Amino acid sequence: MPVSDGDKKKLIVNEIESWRRSKLLPEQYCDFLQNLYLDDLEDRPKNLVGRAVRKIEQASRRQWLLGFGIFALICLVVLYFNAFPLALQIGLAAAATAGFVAGGARWRDRLPHRAFLLLGTGMLLLLLSGMAILHLHGWEKGAGPVLLLIVCALTWIGVGVALRFGLLQWCGWMAVVVLYAWTLAHKINEPNGIEVQLFWLPAAVLFVWLSWFVSVKIRSAGTVLFATAIVLWFMPELYSALYGIDTQWIPFQLLAKIAIAGISLYKWRKHWMEWVA
Repeated sequence: MPVSDGDKKKLIVNEIESWRRSKLLPEQYCDFLQNLYLDDLEDRPKNLVGRAVRKIEQASRRQWLLGFGIFALICLVVLYFNAFPLALQIGLAAAATAGFVAGGARWRDRLPHRAFLLLGTGMLLLLLSGMAILHLHGWEKGAGPVLLLIVCALTWIGVGVALRFGLLQWCGWMAVVVLYAWTLAHKINEPNGIEVQLFWLPAAVLFVWLSWFVSVKIRSAGTVLFATAIVLWFMPELYSALYGIDTQWIPFQLLAKIAIAGISLYKWRKHWMEWVA
């Protein structure tokens, strides 16, 4: 089917716009070339800010009122958050997080980048609002931060698995790793290097097995668990460096583990790549 003149112009204009983004031509040259092919300068492709401004310009009166109403409500909540009772503070934080998660779920298939932005904002809001509540009520010491990290970890893992977002799952498992390291540091006094290895290596093996076991039904979870297993494999050295445990052996242990991991991954690559890739 022959291409119309309008389609040809559109293709040329889009190509010029790609030159602008990649800096192949100076800005003024791109403007000059676009002016040759555009009958109306309003048809010029917009960047992200330009598209947003265009949508704002085309918004109805109702959308304007709704937008400013939501903005005013957010400002009031932020300003008077300290004066709210504890139950209302927790409820507002949970409702806002749930709203962002619902938005991410809605756009998950059609606009994954927007969904990821909404989910990331919701999970960050959960953490920051939790930290604010702990600070307001003087719970920054003791079990408060631990409980907050547990809630965040479970939420990140659950939402990540439900919506198939691997990075969110991985953040949740990293929070679990931090909790485990914190527990070891407060419960085990002056462990030696061998004990530190025993604290972490069985967990690494367990996560490798879980990666294979879970990948049959949830491929993204299998990949995340395998990545977590790799982190756990090297955690003894990081833990020893943080707490000054047999630091003279850390370089040798690290080199030995890198060699073992490299040889093992190469030897069994046809197996683990099936449930990770």
